[in-house]
Amino acid sequence: MSDTAGRKLFQHSGTALIFRGALALLFAFLVASLPVATVFALVYVFGVFAITDGLANMAHYFYDPARHSRWSLIGGFISVATGLVAVSWPGITTAALGVLIGAWALILGISQIILARDIRTTVRGWWIWMLTAVVTTLFGLFVLVNPAAGFLGVVALLASYAAVSGVLLIASGIRLRRRASSSSVMLAH
Repeated sequence: MSDTAGRKLFQHSGTALIFRGALALLFAFLVASLPVATVFALVYVFGVFAITDGLANMAHYFYDPARHSRWSLIGGFISVATGLVAVSWPGITTAALGVLIGAWALILGISQIILARDIRTTVRGWWIWMLTAVVTTLFGLFVLVNPAAGFLGVVALLASYAAVSGVLLIASGIRLRRRASSSSVMLAH
């Protein structure tokens, strides 16, 4: 992808959020449809999801000059690192999948809470981002506190979390795109 095409893709913060939300919904569908016998596939799917989500988050940091936030970049690095661990050591990751996913969600959620607090004075729909961050943090805590819930419980929780997170990210993206559109119309008049 050329630099110009990349800048157009991530011109508005909403585009990146809609992309991340659609990716989360796709991940939720894949997790819900994978049978228990394909545990290793789930590890790889999760790893690819975390890497892609992290890269999208980092791209948003670099392609949105109006809203640079180090927390967006930190969240991206956390997701990429977690994804790389999952695809590099699938056997170990399978044994510790619940702990890995719980720790990832907890750390990512906390970084997103900080980001939502940082943008609350500049973005009108900041509370949707905060809600996404709180859902992510609570999901991480629940998985870390209940490691004996079993693999099926983790799969169901992961699919539910990804679906809720995806819907909230898409709602945030649509809201930001509408705000950007209304700002453009106001500037034209």
